[in-house]
Amino acid sequence: MTEALLSHQCPQCGAPVELDETDRIFACPFCQVRLFIHSGGPFRYFMKPLIESPDTLVYVPYWRFRGNAFVLDPQAMHHKILDSSLLAVDIQALPPSLGLRTQAMKLSFVEPTTPGLFLPPTFDNGDFKARLLKAVPGLAASSGPSLTACVGDVMSLIHLPVFQGENLVDGLTGKLLGPACIDEARLEKAGSHLRFSSTLCPQCGWDLVGERSSLIQTCPHCDTAWEPGPEGGTRVTPHFLQTPEQPALYLPFWNLRFRAKGFRLQTWADLIRLTNLPRALLPWMESTAFSFRVPAFKIRPELFLNLSAQVSLYQPDAPELETLPKTPLHPVTLPQKEAFQAVPVVLGRLAPARKNLFPRIRGGSLQPLEANIEYLPFVDAGHEYIQPEMNMAIQKNALFWSATL
Repeated sequence: MTEALLSHQCPQCGAPVELDETDRIFACPFCQVRLFIHSGGPFRYFMKPLIESPDTLVYVPYWRFRGNAFVLDPQAMHHKILDSSLLAVDIQALPPSLGLRTQAMKLSFVEPTTPGLFLPPTFDNGDFKARLLKAVPGLAASSGPSLTACVGDVMSLIHLPVFQGENLVDGLTGKLLGPACIDEARLEKAGSHLRFSSTLCPQCGWDLVGERSSLIQTCPHCDTAWEPGPEGGTRVTPHFLQTPEQPALYLPFWNLRFRAKGFRLQTWADLIRLTNLPRALLPWMESTAFSFRVPAFKIRPELFLNLSAQVSLYQPDAPELETLPKTPLHPVTLPQKEAFQAVPVVLGRLAPARKNLFPRIRGGSLQPLEANIEYLPFVDAGHEYIQPEMNMAIQKNALFWSATL
């Protein structure tokens, strides 16, 4: 999966700057300005038309998802890495998907100055994920109950240019799509929820550091961590698992707390009874809270589930530190909201016999309560990193290639 190339003018000097779709820091090589990029909702992009026409230029919305998709049924677990799009309006004449165009063509942010009219989507991204799981070959569950999740680092709206006169014409290829069928009363002028904010520490004014795609940035001057926002950064309190060995890398995990409805899942004892884990029920389990841990970074889907299960069952005790460690921190690239989406399939992964789990959770739900970021230390062991306390290993190549997912 390749990064989509974006084109955008620097808000300070006006120079053209190219970005990757997952970049959350805008860095201009001309005036050296660095800014955080924000959007009030999903990021919106458009493809510039490649043909000219006197007819009305209309941009049609497509939902795009890039990430891991999971379907767990009582017999099997299905998963895929996806970079897929689906038409966000119910118009039969339009292509149902953008295909490889999202990866092959340069995209631009939708701005108030973007020429043309825009057709708003008729269904939201939650409906899109449900439709996507049904449309992708190899993800269909067997008849009966299933647990599903789309856990992505990219969820966006991409607008395809078409020209509408007497007929509807593809603005990229010039192909005739059929008679005019777009209701012009629904069309809107271009708008933008795009905002930029400073990359300076809100507490001391020092430059925040972190990779361009990282959702959490740190300040080396006052030892603080921040989640950037359009109105300024939000202070984050990271927790770090301690190890007597010298770590080479810290990997981030989301610690997710939920309220269960329709079934009981609050303590360790509840988890064991619900999933039939092969563990003896001990007195301390009745009063010890259980929370889910999922990787806060991109990784292959099978590794994502395995890491989630291992760390969730270990329940690391990671305290807050007065000073941030000097060891490199792996970037946080999975948004908190996307991490919450993974919890149902992690619960299914923890159950040795899912056919016994499904009747117990049927009709129930897990409602998000709180999320914290935890960093686990890994030591260098040649071709892999090892977490000593859990005796857990991750191949270095898996981390390296995850940046291309």
